[in-house]
Amino acid sequence: MDMDKILLCGVDLGGTKLSIGLFSIDGNLIGKEIVYNHNDKNPDELIKIIADLIMVLLKKNNVTARHLSGIGVGLAGHILYRKGIVITTSNFSEVIRDYPFVRKLSAYFSDVKIVLDNDANAQAFDEYKYGAGKGYNSMVFMTVSTGIGAGIVLNGKLLRGRSGTAGEIGHSIIDVNSRIRCTCGNYGCLMSLSSGLFLPQLYLQKLDSGMESEINITKANINDFNGQLFKKGISEKDPVSLILLKETSDRIGVGIFNIFQFLNPEIVILGGGMMKLGNEYLKRIKTKFRSLTHEMMVEEMEIKLTKIGEDAGLLGAASLLLEEE
Repeated sequence: MDMDKILLCGVDLGGTKLSIGLFSIDGNLIGKEIVYNHNDKNPDELIKIIADLIMVLLKKNNVTARHLSGIGVGLAGHILYRKGIVITTSNFSEVIRDYPFVRKLSAYFSDVKIVLDNDANAQAFDEYKYGAGKGYNSMVFMTVSTGIGAGIVLNGKLLRGRSGTAGEIGHSIIDVNSRIRCTCGNYGCLMSLSSGLFLPQLYLQKLDSGMESEINITKANINDFNGQLFKKGISEKDPVSLILLKETSDRIGVGIFNIFQFLNPEIVILGGGMMKLGNEYLKRIKTKFRSLTHEMMVEEMEIKLTKIGEDAGLLGAASLLLEEE
């Protein structure tokens, strides 16, 4: 490795938060910048914000772009990995579609390697290099958050599929009779029946069926129901929250069972905001999964929580630069 290129730069581009981080090659955070004012910008403006933040971060740490081994970007959306193109993402006010992300960012950093990938892939490789997946040959990282996605690592390489969209477990259909339409346009997706984005619709279904909320959620304020209120409802024994805890965790268990059948990995690692709902949530997920395996699981597949902390997205994006090595 070029001795100048001693730092990794990670970009975690979410709908709510944009984070930029500098890391050493062994994964230690050196510095980071965070902004929340990027969501309504068009793609070119977004690229400029990212470039400016990287330059600010480099200057603060008395280094230049020549010290970068590369810039890794994790983005929630469908990515054409080979060409560095965002196929589509629905996390921003301005729609990003068929956008040459890597080429646009390279205009600001012409001599720096830039890698763009789905955020679940980024976090999967992060877990493989530094977290709960370290030491395993085959692993799947599954994020259960606003949406649901997965990254697959086999023999030290991310499995991306033909165009780069492998691992979209959130859009696997688990209920053909569901009346909730997913953001992808289909009905019955795991994401539409289990993720944070759809909690209001799932709660509303229960109210419509005659159940009553004990945490003052009504049809008028249904859109306020989020992960935090879900956790509060669980702790306060709200009957609607408790039934949603059961149903959503069971569905995640089904999703993991499907991963087991398709890939038979050594371990599935769970992360994302919904995994902060508590031990009962994780316990139910594991119980549902195990109830489906019957005699089919000859060697135990482990299910663990992520070991990477709040900078998981950032370190994941940065770690993409190490994959080829």
